[in-house]
Amino acid sequence: MPGTTQIPLVRLYIPFLAGIIAVTSFGITISKELLFILLIPLFIFIIFSGYYFKFNYHNRWIFGFIIFLFLFSAGNNITVNQNEKYKTGHFSNYLNQDGYAILDITEPVSERQNSYRVVGRVRKIISDTIGFDVIGKAMLYLEKDSLASTLKYGDRIITNNDFSPVQPPQNPYQFNYKRYLSFSNIHYQGYRSSGKYDIIASDKGNMLKSKALQIRKKAMQTLQTYSIQDREFAVLSALLLGYREYIDDDLRQEFAGAGAMHILCVSGLHVGIIYLILNSIFSFFSKIKNGKIIKTIIIILLIWFYATLTGFSPSVLRASTMFSFIALARSFNRYTNIYNILAASAFVLTIINPYIVTRIGFQLSYLAVISIVTLQPHFYNLIFFKNKLPDKIWAITTVSVAAQIGTGPLALYYFNQFPNYFILTNIVVIPLASIIIYTALAFLIISPITALAELTGKMLSFFVYLMHKSVKIIESLPYSTLQNVNMDLGTTLTTFALITLFTGFYIYKSRTCFKIALPAIAILAIITSVKSISINKQNSFIVYSINNHSAIDFISGKSCTFLASDDLISTANGNLDFNVTQNRIRRGINKVDNNILEKDTSAFSKHYLWKRNNYILFNDLKIKILTDLKPYNPDLHNNTKKLNLDYLIVSQNPWFNISDVKEKYCFEKIIFDASNPFWKVNQWIKECEDLGLNYWSVRHEGAYVRDL
Repeated sequence: MPGTTQIPLVRLYIPFLAGIIAVTSFGITISKELLFILLIPLFIFIIFSGYYFKFNYHNRWIFGFIIFLFLFSAGNNITVNQNEKYKTGHFSNYLNQDGYAILDITEPVSERQNSYRVVGRVRKIISDTIGFDVIGKAMLYLEKDSLASTLKYGDRIITNNDFSPVQPPQNPYQFNYKRYLSFSNIHYQGYRSSGKYDIIASDKGNMLKSKALQIRKKAMQTLQTYSIQDREFAVLSALLLGYREYIDDDLRQEFAGAGAMHILCVSGLHVGIIYLILNSIFSFFSKIKNGKIIKTIIIILLIWFYATLTGFSPSVLRASTMFSFIALARSFNRYTNIYNILAASAFVLTIINPYIVTRIGFQLSYLAVISIVTLQPHFYNLIFFKNKLPDKIWAITTVSVAAQIGTGPLALYYFNQFPNYFILTNIVVIPLASIIIYTALAFLIISPITALAELTGKMLSFFVYLMHKSVKIIESLPYSTLQNVNMDLGTTLTTFALITLFTGFYIYKSRTCFKIALPAIAILAIITSVKSISINKQNSFIVYSINNHSAIDFISGKSCTFLASDDLISTANGNLDFNVTQNRIRRGINKVDNNILEKDTSAFSKHYLWKRNNYILFNDLKIKILTDLKPYNPDLHNNTKKLNLDYLIVSQNPWFNISDVKEKYCFEKIIFDASNPFWKVNQWIKECEDLGLNYWSVRHEGAYVRDL
């Protein structure tokens, strides 16, 4: 990276970004009153002191610090103002009002397995014939029926004023969906069965976005008209138009495992290909007077037309903004630093929506581009090829390696896997992606000419099939993916610090970077060693919160015994991945023994766990799992002597009174897992409170975790 004097926008963006992160990651906010008190004197001071510091070089840091405070406060305040929940007009302030809510659908309706998901902006609450104008977004799940299937962006619906806060994660290390939605200003949700809502108007959305979605829908219908179906259609609709609703789990895993998931997300790669095509087509403008400006305007307009074609998906908006700045910079004859261009595009995006910095796509996109422009030229110059084909392959290889260096640690932190054959994948899919985009755009242009469209459609379908087949073969190779990598935040940040230091040493031969890198390596080694020791010594059990299921992990070191409902273990169930897998990865578990939680026998013994007839000895803890579904349980009444236990786990909806349980067992805590219905757990909780018993309801309080 060049000296900081050459990248003023980067220097200005860093404190602005820090102000945003202070809110999104740490909840640090600067009140408006304090901001007003601070900024006015600072602004006056800046005006009157600028001339002074210009001639007092040694005191310039004071001026820089003032600018830092100003930009930090600006980023912080913009972020706080974006959060609608705490504004007086938010609809949540009227949830105690019986009546109706009027919503405008603000995003394309998404089809789920058993419902349709709708995101809408609440416009009005009507109670007792009185209407209240409100603000705020809500998410609704609608029962599948003929009316729900017709809903679209811009429709206005009326429904009951009945919304619930989005629930926080119920299991350790589970994806925080509540936090994710809050960054989109969605804090409340609800479910509506058939007949509990109605459409009262249409075309209430943004006219430009509505037109963009119509164009995308028309383009998708055109693709289907000419026999592009099934997997090929799913891949093409995602690759070209940014529509990923047809990508199933198997297809997603194939592309992720091969390291080609970026192909299915319209982003910088796709817009970059479009930019290169347009730059080549309109190159003749450079030969005429003011031609560069004309060419730039045309390219930017067409890039944003492509963004329209994709329905203005967030990823393509990022990429379009970035390449618009690149096109503008190239229209001037003087040199413009690429880092300043990136900072300028990031400034625009974060001013419009500061919460965009929390999106994984935003983080990975900018890290990839920064890494490529920094490292790729140096890698590329290591080897020179006279022949064009090996030269192109080497160029793709160096781009792939540079991008992975920049994004690898973050991808491991978020996704816990790494594609080992990413170089091979990119050598194959990047040229194919380019060919597919060229062919697809040509296909859409000539689609009114039936004969040409049919021929081009067959070619397009073949290219997409070839890409999918290639990805599938690479993903099926031995050791194609390094999975279940335990990468915590501290390790990730230290790894990034090492990459930055070694980059400085490699490019600028900086001895200082090398000297700092040595203790950074030592810190990383210490973090890894401490984590490994901690994992090997861990002993804990977790009763997970998985709706209508029993799920218990007994963990000792890197081994885990899992007791769960038959249907949870025997079927391919996404519940396990969503609720359980992340906790195991973070705890470094590499061996899992699944056992069906039966009602009678299922005996086994291990060095850390003994089980028989649902009596469990885990290290020194004595645990009993009650799963008897009979209305009368003789096990509770035959003995007069109480059995001493540490934990009693009530599972699979048994029938008894807590008073009967108390007569049989003496226990430290009784746990009601998520396989028991809410109404019965509420009844048991009341009995426990009357009897003064210590209890835990997984349905109400989330997973129970006991670390020994």
